[in-house]
Amino acid sequence: MTGPLTDQDSRTAAADFPTFESTDFSGEGSFYFDLVRLQGRPEIPRNFPHRHAYYHILWMSRARGTHMVDFHPLEVRDHSVFFLAPGQLHAWQSSVPPEGYVMNLSTAFFTHMFPRADDIGKFPFFHPTSGQPVLYLTPAQHDELLPLLQVMEQEMQARQLGRYDVVRSYLLILLTRLRRLYPVDAQALSAGRSYSLAKRFTLLVEEKYLNFRSIREYADALCVSERQLNDAVKRTVGRTASRLVQERYVLEAKRLLANTDGGVAEIAFQLHFDDPAYFARFFKKHTAMTPGQFRASMLSLRG
Repeated sequence: MTGPLTDQDSRTAAADFPTFESTDFSGEGSFYFDLVRLQGRPEIPRNFPHRHAYYHILWMSRARGTHMVDFHPLEVRDHSVFFLAPGQLHAWQSSVPPEGYVMNLSTAFFTHMFPRADDIGKFPFFHPTSGQPVLYLTPAQHDELLPLLQVMEQEMQARQLGRYDVVRSYLLILLTRLRRLYPVDAQALSAGRSYSLAKRFTLLVEEKYLNFRSIREYADALCVSERQLNDAVKRTVGRTASRLVQERYVLEAKRLLANTDGGVAEIAFQLHFDDPAYFARFFKKHTAMTPGQFRASMLSLRG
């Protein structure tokens, strides 16, 4: 594996499958925050694999189907809430007309809400490497929280001065209430202070996995020793720090194999593997399939 990926290389690696860079459902003329109803929108659901360059929340009051998030099938049912961070690959379908809301939050909006880099660590459902991106609410929980979305909808429709301040306040309440409902892993709970360090590490992996070449670099960036980092990660998620980094490479390899026409060697180089044969062995070790077999399996799913 070689040096860091440049910005130009990053764009090339992700440009071959649909990435929604912005949205303007609310008709504001520029994208900052959108909240609209799912009803009456023929473009939703999108049943083809795609990404968003922004945070994406699907509040499904009524729906029946499947949601594929980074190659993991998840059930879509009434009172589901799905959370996607920028860059996650997903597609979903419903056998009944969906009802509910879609919220799109630009990274600028999110940064305004959570100015510290580790603030997002408070919300496990936005962690592609360690959290489940879905909450299944009970009817009572759904009905109790629904008014928060309705107030945000009213604010966006009224377009009055200070509406984004009001929306941020209600959104923070909503996310905090949803976090309380998120199932807490017993192992993570027992990890105590290690939990915060492990979460900061998973965020850094998402940002730097194509740039950093050793766990020492992650440890230095987090101002801890390699041993402290490994102990914290293992206590929290039951896997080593190196394993989490490797899993992030595998996930990106799957995304590229499933959604681009690039050859195995090209994808290996995009992920900074100098030797395509080593990349193929690495991929098979983690998936029990060769890159070609995985790509063929994805094509068969599409029919």
